[in-house]
Amino acid sequence: MLEQAAKTLAQGVSVTLDAAFLNRAERDAAEVVARNAQVEFHGMFLTADLATRLHRVTSRRHDASDANADVVLLQENIETGSIGWSAVDASGTPATTLERSKSRL
Repeated sequence: MLEQAAKTLAQGVSVTLDAAFLNRAERDAAEVVARNAQVEFHGMFLTADLATRLHRVTSRRHDASDANADVVLLQENIETGSIGWSAVDASGTPATTLERSKSRL
C-alpha cells in the first residue's frame, strides 16, 4: 500500500491510506512516504468503542475489508503506544465522522 501511495504521489495525485495503523512503525512509514514526496500529511486515527466496532464488522456484507470479529478482538489488545495523529471519534454516522475529520485539517 505504501509503495503504491508513493507512486501515486509522484504523479501529483492526493492519496488516502485506509488501514488500522496500530503500531508506531506503520504510522511512521506512512509519514515518511508523504515527507519523501514533499507533500502535506494529515494523520487521523479513527476511534470507536469495542461494541460499535464489533457491530460494524459483523454487519458487513460484500465488503472489501477482510476484518471480522476475531480481528477486532485481536486489535483491542494491541498496544499502540503514543499516537501523534489527530484522534477522530468515528462512533457516529459516516457523515458525522467526515465532519469531525474535516475539523482536524
